[in-house]
Amino acid sequence: MGSVDLNHVMDEIIPRGDSGTQALTPARQSARGSDDATAALELVSETAAAIRELEKQSAQAVARAHAVANALKEKLERAETRSERAEAALRQAEAEVEDLIAAIVQTRSDLEMLQSQTAAKEAELEASEQRAKDAECRAENADAAIQRIMDAIRTQLPV
Repeated sequence: MGSVDLNHVMDEIIPRGDSGTQALTPARQSARGSDDATAALELVSETAAAIRELEKQSAQAVARAHAVANALKEKLERAETRSERAEAALRQAEAEVEDLIAAIVQTRSDLEMLQSQTAAKEAELEASEQRAKDAECRAENADAAIQRIMDAIRTQLPV
């Protein structure tokens, strides 16, 4: 689109001489008036064309801006949806972690209780083993005593 030099066009419509306004004859005024009207109409036509072109470019720019805005709005909505899903997944993961921590605490408590019970059972087993050893020792002593008694009885009895 060409730029219109308004001073140049105005000089064509209203000539400015060095000595001021020139005297025009009526015939020359009529011819000059027709040329001036044609130039003015051309100027108006060019201005209207320039305005239409600016309006067209403006409409295109507005349409592009709307398209970009709509695309950004859709991207934002998708990002918000992804963010909401991520937040929900995070909340679920946090709840699962809390459940796992509670299960670990319970398991640790159960393990400590089992270790305590195992230690008690081991102590009972050791005590039982000691009693068994003591009983075995007493049984051996009793067997030996019985054997001595039987030997003494044999020696005392006539054959």
